[in-house]
This record gives sequence, C-alpha cells and structure tokens, in this order.
Amino acid sequence: MITLITILLIVILVFGHEFGHFIAAKISGIRVDEFGIGFPPKIFSKKWGETEYSINAIPFGGFVRIHGENSTDVDEDHSRSFSIQPFYKKAFVIISGVAMNFLLAWVAFSIFFSVGISNTLIIQDVVSGSPADVAGFEPGERIQGFTDGDEFIAYIDSNLGKEILLNERTVTPRENPPEDEGALGIVFAPIEVEAIGPLQSIGEGFKMTIELTWLIILAFGSLIASIFTGNTEIVGQVAGPIGVFNLVREGSALGLGPLMQIMGLISLHLAVLNLVPFPALDGGRLLFIAIRDFSKGKILTEKTEAIVNTIGFGILILLMVLVTIRDIINL
Repeated sequence: MITLITILLIVILVFGHEFGHFIAAKISGIRVDEFGIGFPPKIFSKKWGETEYSINAIPFGGFVRIHGENSTDVDEDHSRSFSIQPFYKKAFVIISGVAMNFLLAWVAFSIFFSVGISNTLIIQDVVSGSPADVAGFEPGERIQGFTDGDEFIAYIDSNLGKEILLNERTVTPRENPPEDEGALGIVFAPIEVEAIGPLQSIGEGFKMTIELTWLIILAFGSLIASIFTGNTEIVGQVAGPIGVFNLVREGSALGLGPLMQIMGLISLHLAVLNLVPFPALDGGRLLFIAIRDFSKGKILTEKTEAIVNTIGFGILILLMVLVTIRDIINL
C-alpha cells in the first residue's frame, strides 16, 4: 500500500511539472508532439488532435515532447516550432514546469492546514539495544492506539516485565531500565495541528510555501558550498529514491495532513532543484537558450547544447545511483 502511495505521489508531482510545460506550450501556440507519464517502453498511447498522450512502464518520471525543441526533430510545422519562438515564449514554457511545482506545494500545504493533525504520539528517537529497538520500532513512527502521553506511560508502567502488543509487534517493557532510557527505550512527543477554515488554509498554505522555499534555497546553497569545502556531513543528508520512500511511508502512517505536508516539501525541492543552472535541468536549459538566442548562435550551437545536456543528464543519473546505494547501505 505504501509503495502504491509513493508511486502515486511521484506521478502527481511529475505530471504537474510536465503539465506546466505542456499547457504553457499550448497557450503559446507551440506544437506539442507527445505528453507522456513515466519513461518508455510505452504501455498505452492515444493521439488526440496533434498530440500523442502516452502512459509508460517506468513510473518515476515523465516528459513533454515539444515540436522543434531538439535539433534532431524533423521540422514538419516550422511556424509552430519551439526553436523559432522569441525568447520570452521559450522562457515561459520552461519556467512553467517549476511554477506548477510551486502551485502543487501551495495546494498540498493548504490541504494540510484544512485537515490538520489529530492528537498523535510520534516516536522521535529509539535507544540502540533497547526493547523497542529489538522489536523494530523506528523514529517517525506513530504509536497506534494512544493519543495521550500520560495514558501511554501509565499503560507501559502497568505492564513492566510483561509481553505486550504495540504497533502490531510484541515488546516487553523493562522493569529496571538504564538511567534516562525508560522501559521501552523510546523518546516520544505528542503532535496536534488544529484544522482551520478553507480561506485561512489557503493563506497559511501560501505563507508556508514562501517560507519553506527560502529555507530550501539556503539548504541548496549550503549543499553546493559543502561540495567545494569537503563538508561530507551536509552531503550525507541528501536523500535518494529510497529516502523519499521512507519519508512517504512515515507521513502516510500519520494520515492525510502529514502526507500532504511531505508532498508539498518534495514538490518545492523539485522546483528549486530544477531552477539550478545545471545541464539537463530547467535552469540549465533556460541559461543555454538565453546564451544561444542573444548571441545569435555564435557562442553556443544547438548541437553543443545537446551534447552538454546529455552529459549533464548522465551525471544526474550517476548521482542518483550513488545516493540510492548509500541509502541501501544505511538501511
């Protein structure tokens, strides 16, 4: 179930980003040859009008094939080709994907504030070697069946030395635990966010979107700086697909509100990442187009841009593989 939720969340975010490019191209009168969810091989495709819509086998991605965007495209409709459009139209198409990620984050945060979080006890830390650790409890997990901390503590204290069922696991609270560890060996905290009205939720969602965007920009700046300074601690905090899966798993266990909050965070990270002027990302594409258009192709040709973007895409895939390997080792 968690896997399906994770895939659905990623599909929604990718669909939103690519739909931003798609709708901007349509508004600008630029021909769109294909709009695809996932990466090939194709599972299903149908052509409506001039655009082919496809669903592909690899769900972690998506694409919009805009006519004339690549130098290898056969120019069947020159007047509606991306390549001959003025710079402002090209910029509008490219930036609209990022704009859609910001919009999705705003919607997700607005839903978060509208549904709130009911009284929930969350495990913040698990002591190594404790009964909770041996039983498989993890930080971020919700303590099922309890909404009041005092009630939970009383339940544990009344069952010292006895095997109990908690979160579908058997665990035995210690009668004489080490100092400052507690019977189970966990640190927990109550969490509650009161639901607010629709209009107020929209306002608070927008406020959170702006605040978190700035924090993410600062975090990306620190990450880039750490690459040159050798600060491996910050680099080690980067999460790959498995890290995202664990984050969604923890959020979905807490209900719709926390899941929407996580969705908003991921969407904002995608938006800020895509703005980085690196080859194969939207920011890099916009930079290359600006250089090529304003220099009339004298500084950067389409062929050179295609080669650089291919190399950049390869580097991004390599980084994703390395981060994924690290996540697997840390499991």
